[in-house]
Amino acid sequence: MEQLKNNRWVALLVGVILIFICAGTVWASNTGVSSHAEAAGASLGTCELAEVIFDDALHPEDLLRTVAWTQKKETQPDFSANKQNDSSNVGEEKKTVYSKSTQPKASPKAYKSQASSKASNSSVSETKQAARKQAAPTSDSVQKNKAVVAAQPKAETQKTATSQTPPNQLFFSRTALLSQDQAAKASWTYDLSGEDLLLLQRIVMAEAEGEPYAGKVAVANVVLNRLRSANYPDTIRGVIYQRYQFSPVQNGRFDRVKPSADSIKAVNEALNGRKEVTDDTYYFVSMDLATDMTIPNTQTPVKKIGHHTFFK
Repeated sequence: MEQLKNNRWVALLVGVILIFICAGTVWASNTGVSSHAEAAGASLGTCELAEVIFDDALHPEDLLRTVAWTQKKETQPDFSANKQNDSSNVGEEKKTVYSKSTQPKASPKAYKSQASSKASNSSVSETKQAARKQAAPTSDSVQKNKAVVAAQPKAETQKTATSQTPPNQLFFSRTALLSQDQAAKASWTYDLSGEDLLLLQRIVMAEAEGEPYAGKVAVANVVLNRLRSANYPDTIRGVIYQRYQFSPVQNGRFDRVKPSADSIKAVNEALNGRKEVTDDTYYFVSMDLATDMTIPNTQTPVKKIGHHTFFK
């Protein structure tokens, strides 16, 4: 600026340039393109405006760059307006969605899915009913179960009746009296007569009257153990009447007693295999009444039942 003031001819030249620039500015405004000088003139003073005009004259490439930037700015879309429009559109879409959700319309697919769910539910219910039918006892099974339940007490009754019925034949191994279902294992047999049965009942009654039921069975076991053993007679009569063996036989009580129901039952169970003492038990003594202590002093005690102590 100082150079312009010192050289007036330069100022004149600048004025001419300004005239041309103003004419170009008017032309640019008519075509819709704003110049850099007008943009600067809106906020600059007179001197500063002159500097801007002079710069535009000396550097026309800056003017072109400014014009291009202005055109680019004008061509850019207004994103704020678009955002507002988008938000309003989204609100409207939400409203429409809410209004549609309040009044749903079933599609064919929905009807198909409902029909398939009903069909699956019906199939599940049919399966459950079939399972219940299978789990539910039929009349035949109920009758069979009743027959089994009814047969069990009968079997027990039959077993009890069998144990209380004296067998016709006894089965022995070398060391034991066998039960009736072990006949195949027997090494020898003994045919039981009515007299043998009565003798057994009377010796049990004479020796164990007033003793526990188990004591009665044990006395019968001792007689049968002696029948099996080779050290004693091979008949029940011989065993019972063997000399100095049973005190009721010696004192005559054996001949006077009448067998009680417990004595008869105890004998029958012993003959069918019930054992209250082991198969090697051959003696019993009432320790309160015994006068001869030979057996207690020489034999091994096995068991005490009531007043009797049993030895082997």
